[in-house]
Amino acid sequence: MRVHKCDHRGERRVSYEGDVISRDGRRITLRATWTLPTRTLPYVTLEQGDIFIETFYTDRWYNLFEIRHRHGDLKGWYADVTRPARITDDDIEWDDLALDIWMNPDGAMLILDEDEFELLLAELPPNEAASARGAIALMEGELRGRWQRFANDAIAHALTQRGWTLGTAESCTGGLIGDIITDRPGSSAYFLGGVIAYSNDVKRHLLGVSEATLLRHGAVSERCALEMARGVRKALGADVGVSATGIAGPDGGTMDKPVGLTFVGVSSPIGEQVEHNVWPYDRAGNKQATTDAALKLLMRHLTSDRAMYPALQTGSNRSG
Repeated sequence: MRVHKCDHRGERRVSYEGDVISRDGRRITLRATWTLPTRTLPYVTLEQGDIFIETFYTDRWYNLFEIRHRHGDLKGWYADVTRPARITDDDIEWDDLALDIWMNPDGAMLILDEDEFELLLAELPPNEAASARGAIALMEGELRGRWQRFANDAIAHALTQRGWTLGTAESCTGGLIGDIITDRPGSSAYFLGGVIAYSNDVKRHLLGVSEATLLRHGAVSERCALEMARGVRKALGADVGVSATGIAGPDGGTMDKPVGLTFVGVSSPIGEQVEHNVWPYDRAGNKQATTDAALKLLMRHLTSDRAMYPALQTGSNRSG
């Protein structure tokens, strides 16, 4: 199959070969190999032999590539805003509309070439500009879903390799962490369950969060997140506990603790970590971002040498 990357006017700019993996009436997935010299970008280095698993759609305004090292290690995912692909028996044509999104294996998402995209939209008919803008949220959702499945697999592998079990202690996320964990078939082998500790009474009585912590630091605090992670380990007899507490909004924020402030924590035999974030989204977005942050922390804790510290590790990230 010959693939032709075109500009927004439909003029061919780059062509290359790919082997079809699957196809139906609306999409085609193929495998292509990077044959050009090494190219170092701010977010990834492309090397000769890298494998591209590319999916093109006839009914969507984007495409999506999974990029792997020639030995199979995942480098990340890349999605382009495009017109729907034009697919024949032998060729694929797709029109690059400038904006791209990169998703790292660690869950970091980068939106690229926004300024160029805005300039290009002025040249498109209004209906095409609207479709191109609408594709961004769809791209973000699909990339996030792919990353969640990847993180889930990495967490499952790390737990089963050690013979460990997992429990969740959730406040502001309301069970979303456990929902993602149990999306993976076979998760019952390592996931024991979770406690949705929305009220302080549940935090105290089921998770053992101390009254002193709640009075001195509050339910939305590093200390509370740590005690929740520890507490769910004890309550469920789990080897690993992951926790989330925060202010999802739209109300409940203060000058010291604004809406969007969240803490995620993990406690395990190899150490303890807590991270905090300040998200800029609406309630649903803040809950989803906190869920992803908990998965990132848990994956990193279980798969990185940095987890091999006996003391509490703290970190922060401010978004917005």
